[in-house]
Amino acid sequence: MEFFSFQPVNLAVLWIPSGIGLIGCLFFGYSFLPVVWLASFLANKDGLISSQHGLDTFTLYLSICLTAGVDTLQSTLAYTFWIRKIRKGLSSAKDNFYFVAYVCFLSSVISILCLGGVLYSFGYFYKLNFSEMIRTLIVIIFGDTIGIFITVPFFMAWRKFRFEDLSIRLILWTFTFIFVQAIIVYHFPYLFFLSFLILIYLGYRFQIRGVTLGVFLLYLSSILMTRMGVGPFVYPGVFDSYIYLISFLIPFSILSEFITLQYQRLITYRFELEKKVFDRTKLLRKQVFEKNNAIEALHNSEKLLSESNRTKDIFFSIIAHDLRNPLGAFKQLAEIMYEDFDSHTDLEKKDTIFEIQNSASMLYGLLEQLLDWARTQTGNMPFRPKQVNLINLISKITEQIESTIKKKSIRIITEIPSELAYIYADSEMIQAVLRNLITNSIKFTNENGEIKVIAKQDEDGIRVECHDNGVGMGSSDLEKLFRVDAQVTSIGLEGEKGTGLGLILCSEFIKLHGGEIWATSEKGKGTIVSFRLPDKR
Repeated sequence: MEFFSFQPVNLAVLWIPSGIGLIGCLFFGYSFLPVVWLASFLANKDGLISSQHGLDTFTLYLSICLTAGVDTLQSTLAYTFWIRKIRKGLSSAKDNFYFVAYVCFLSSVISILCLGGVLYSFGYFYKLNFSEMIRTLIVIIFGDTIGIFITVPFFMAWRKFRFEDLSIRLILWTFTFIFVQAIIVYHFPYLFFLSFLILIYLGYRFQIRGVTLGVFLLYLSSILMTRMGVGPFVYPGVFDSYIYLISFLIPFSILSEFITLQYQRLITYRFELEKKVFDRTKLLRKQVFEKNNAIEALHNSEKLLSESNRTKDIFFSIIAHDLRNPLGAFKQLAEIMYEDFDSHTDLEKKDTIFEIQNSASMLYGLLEQLLDWARTQTGNMPFRPKQVNLINLISKITEQIESTIKKKSIRIITEIPSELAYIYADSEMIQAVLRNLITNSIKFTNENGEIKVIAKQDEDGIRVECHDNGVGMGSSDLEKLFRVDAQVTSIGLEGEKGTGLGLILCSEFIKLHGGEIWATSEKGKGTIVSFRLPDKR
């Protein structure tokens, strides 16, 4: 600090320890004050000893203790003003005003006035007249004010320092700042104000870190050069030099920090505004998304309701048409049998009973299919999957329809590899599916025809195919096979009638297994109906 000091009492024009004392109190509270007193005692001892005038040892050390107490008083006042006035840590214009006016300046004024009284009482101003004493105290006041003003913001801006924060660009601009200032001071002193333009740019480019570093270097270099006798503030009297220097530096450095602070606040407000816009946009998107979901759910509900109404209409249509015909035939045959029983021969009676049996069987089959289909639509169809042997199921079905097969001399061929014989499925449902597919093939296959049931391994599971070499069907009928709203009821080659629900029921059963069913056909060449089941073995 020797270069920042002047005689006769070696008092500093830039007293950085005043800021260090406040920084310590900010971290450790009032408990740091004894450290401030001890540090001040050691710092003031040599200067006061060399400047004393005829004091004995006790009086000399008493004066040193009192001056150390004054420095401790300054740290006490600065810390008290800080905790009472500053709430946000120098993050607003109001906090910065209180920092400069109370923490830096008022604490320095009060403590330096006390210091002046101590020094005057012990005769340290014996070489100075009253005017010189006042000017000395003013320089000391500004020295302590600057010490707090420079070091505390500098420390707060750089206390969480990381090496990556010290960018190459900041280093280059800092050296440029010092270099330009040196050139100006040595060759163009009247252009000294240009240093502040670079200082403001540092604040613009690097925010508070840049401007605090710039202000710190500006004060150090300016005071050092003035102390060395170069620059625009060198006057014959050392007091005048320091007074002019400080009077020039303080307002511009405060202005630089305030401009930087306002710029930072604008950036902060911009980020906050962008965040609010982003959050509001996000909320609006969420609301639009929820509304679209609600609209989609409403459309789905309308679609389901429409399908339900269409299914209901089809259901009633089936009941009205397909149930009415066999019931009507059943009723008519029963009436004929009852009214003309004695006039019919035994053969005619047997034929009539056979027709009644066929009508009853068809009616029973239709009722079963209607009930099964209704249960699949309402979710009441029990689903009990387990390991099922395909070969055994087909054999069982073949035995049940053996008379029909023999009547048309149709061969049923099973091509199921042993490793695919077992599938994971509901036995009753798969049996119903296979029965429907085989009986349909029989209906539309000529005598001496051939039906194949084949099992294959697919990438997505096991595929079962039912081939026949019957009459086949056109593409228009093929599209309607598994649609409940477009029933295809065809008459077999020998007049066999169907309900139209068989393949639809097969589709529902396969869907319950998580599989799919489809058909391919060509007129005159037969039909292939295939279904795929997930492989869960």
